[in-house]
Amino acid sequence: MKRILVLLALSLAAAGAASAQAGMAAAQATPEQQAQRRTQYLAKELGLTADQQAKLQPILLAQRQDMLAMREKVQTGGRQRGMGQELKAAQAKYTEQIKAVLTPEQFAKFDQMKDEARDKMRERRASGQGR
Repeated sequence: MKRILVLLALSLAAAGAASAQAGMAAAQATPEQQAQRRTQYLAKELGLTADQQAKLQPILLAQRQDMLAMREKVQTGGRQRGMGQELKAAQAKYTEQIKAVLTPEQFAKFDQMKDEARDKMRERRASGQGR
């Protein structure tokens, strides 16, 4: 019985380590890889055409690069005051660019997906799970 419990604990630990490594690999992806994955995800969820995907990927790449630059600025001791406004302005700019690529139906679904993701994040923060 003890052997079974030990084997079960070891397998759970190995599965947890594999999951953590997968999460770290996603965090280490380049902005280009992240934009590509996001484009593929949105293509699947929204039914994007090849033309829409080609137009969307550079927007998502620029958005990711801007977000990384803002994070870097804060982490290197840059001013945090006003960063929220800067972030909101950047998000609004990219949302407008994305809206120009999508059909009204696709954008409505995109907007809904964004709201659901924001709600999930708030729930995780409220329960203390963070990222």
